[in-house]
Amino acid sequence: MKNKQKSEEQFKLEKISELLKKSKSDDGTFLDALYNLYLFIGITKSMEDIRKGNIMTVEKSKERMMQKYESYSARYGS
Repeated sequence: MKNKQKSEEQFKLEKISELLKKSKSDDGTFLDALYNLYLFIGITKSMEDIRKGNIMTVEKSKERMMQKYESYSARYGS
């Protein structure tokens, strides 16, 4: 099991590295590279969530938002 996890982590690191090398930044600054790294890590995590079935439909999301903010709407009239 540990070998599989290591190989998956290695694959993710290689994929992130490959994407960073391909990404274009206007001035090639360190902050641009950090931003791209942050973005690609987020995409990787999202892809893993989808693969594991940790997803939510738009309808379910809207329902949760309405429940969460209905007291705000009643209180402030928006």
